[in-house]
Amino acid sequence: MGLRLVRVDDRLIHGQVVAIWLKALGARRIVIVDDVTAKDDFLREVIELTAPSGVPVEIYDLAGGTERVRQVSAHPDPAFVLLRTPVTALRLREAGIEFPLLNVGGLGAGPGRKPLYRNISASPEELEAMRQLERMGTTVELRIVENDRPTMFASVDK
Repeated sequence: MGLRLVRVDDRLIHGQVVAIWLKALGARRIVIVDDVTAKDDFLREVIELTAPSGVPVEIYDLAGGTERVRQVSAHPDPAFVLLRTPVTALRLREAGIEFPLLNVGGLGAGPGRKPLYRNISASPEELEAMRQLERMGTTVELRIVENDRPTMFASVDK
């Protein structure tokens, strides 16, 4: 399976993703699924410039991203999928895309967000999306960098 990891990180591409995760996964492609980013030409350009040389970055809205992630899942070429929110991960699963693990590595604090683990906070909608994903058979782990010990979402969901 070409799908190496599905990760939620509201910063999308940044140093940890480029320097640590991409290398650890051996991924040769980054697929971003996020409606806001897909519609913002300036943001798209910034993200594409942030990616390491030779690693294609594809940015889709939910509809296009669902089909692209389905294709990537069936292809042997290793890919890394980035999402801004667990709600998008839930939409992918509801569309029939199977992934056994969702890595949540960065969801910042803000109004209406509950601290969950280290620098990870979540809104009520995001918490419910993670609960639903687990009910659907996707394990949700909280892990900021690859060499951190994963913390299971169920253990901190109170």
